[in-house]
Amino acid sequence: MKYLLFVVAFAWASAAHAQTRQAKVQTLELDDDTKTDAAKGDGVKAPPKDEPKPDTAKTDGGKTDAPKIDAVDPSTGDVKTDPSKAGDGKGRPKFTITPYVGIAAGIKYDNVQNREGETRQDRVVTFAIGRFGLLARYTDHFMVQSELMASGGIGLHGTSAYEGQAALQVRQQMLRATFGRFTLEAGRLVDEASVDYISNYVQGTFVQDTATRDPLLYSGYNLGNGVRAVVDIIPGMLRAGLTFNAGNPVSNTATLMVGGTYPPFERIYTQAYQAVNQGPNHFPDDTFHAMVLTPSVLLSSEYVDAKVAFQAFAIDTNTNTPNNDHVRGYNMRGTVRGKFGMVVPFASAAYTRNDTLIPNNVATRSPDRYQAINLGGGVDVNLAKRFTCEHECTDGLGAQFQQVQYEIGDGVVTTLRYANLGGTFWVHPHFAIDARVSYWWQNQKGIDDTGERNLIVGVRGVLP
Repeated sequence: MKYLLFVVAFAWASAAHAQTRQAKVQTLELDDDTKTDAAKGDGVKAPPKDEPKPDTAKTDGGKTDAPKIDAVDPSTGDVKTDPSKAGDGKGRPKFTITPYVGIAAGIKYDNVQNREGETRQDRVVTFAIGRFGLLARYTDHFMVQSELMASGGIGLHGTSAYEGQAALQVRQQMLRATFGRFTLEAGRLVDEASVDYISNYVQGTFVQDTATRDPLLYSGYNLGNGVRAVVDIIPGMLRAGLTFNAGNPVSNTATLMVGGTYPPFERIYTQAYQAVNQGPNHFPDDTFHAMVLTPSVLLSSEYVDAKVAFQAFAIDTNTNTPNNDHVRGYNMRGTVRGKFGMVVPFASAAYTRNDTLIPNNVATRSPDRYQAINLGGGVDVNLAKRFTCEHECTDGLGAQFQQVQYEIGDGVVTTLRYANLGGTFWVHPHFAIDARVSYWWQNQKGIDDTGERNLIVGVRGVLP
């Protein structure tokens, strides 16, 4: 009997020991696989360590990957990103910095349309343009962007090799702070609401040639020194913005839309700009002062994107005296884009009206007003997307047309037209071949038309 009791007790102790050991092994396996605390009694197991966790940045040695660049819009320079989550797993905020670069190069043929008596010749040029910058983030609240551009020169005809590609342009130099639904930007920035939707397949020169750049400038494209506030009314869908620019008219591009002569120049902007090559310090004419205030509304949805803005401006042409009249005016503008799979139509419109000055007495406002109407649109056909890229890398074709028509009072009506047809083929996720034909021309009653036809073939590299 004693022997039997001893056997039963030994068996019971062995079973209890085995059960305890098995429980410890399971606990160790759970900790090793998930690195998380198991919820008691819920029976839910965390994903294993080799399964990527959603919305979490990959780590390597405790370092968070830099935010990936989704796209660098060639027309605006605006960098869209997919920021990594803040923190290094120990509650400490992270700082990330990402360089980016885009280079476009190729051949451009210009066929000149002369007026009677003109003898300008056709030409072939090899062009090169580069834009590069840094994008830095501190947590998911603060971002800094600094971007420069090596210009292709007037008409992409080149710049000075003796000064090391002298036309180095300062593009965006921006600070951005985001908290909840509110975003504040300051520095040299692009007002997103001032940028027309244009074809993705005519941007092989980063929108630096006449046929693509000038229509944007006439419609109120605003890159310059300023501050901008944006609030998400409906997160991810509807936003409202307010942008303010102030300084010399040359400090932002929005003043290019202001019409009216300022002898001996066609526009006020040109008078302020011409001092760059005349003054000893190569600064613009600082007796000019301009202010631009732009409220805007931006819509993003599954099938339609739209932006509307009202740009109000005032320009003092002589800050040395209070006895001169200011030039005041406004620009009402809107742009819309459809997103229907392969087909992406887009359209834009703008109406500009402002004061003008008496040509032989520029301190006095003229009774005549400058008016301009900008209308345009086009369509993209997305043929194939063969690569997964951090930027736009779809093969396709695009066409667009823009007309700018302006006059002062009841004077001569000037009409400018810009037509583009282009295509892009991505050989590699970071390397594309672009081809485009374009035609722009100017028409005035009683005067022969003048303009230029262009054929552009080039390559484009984008990193990352």
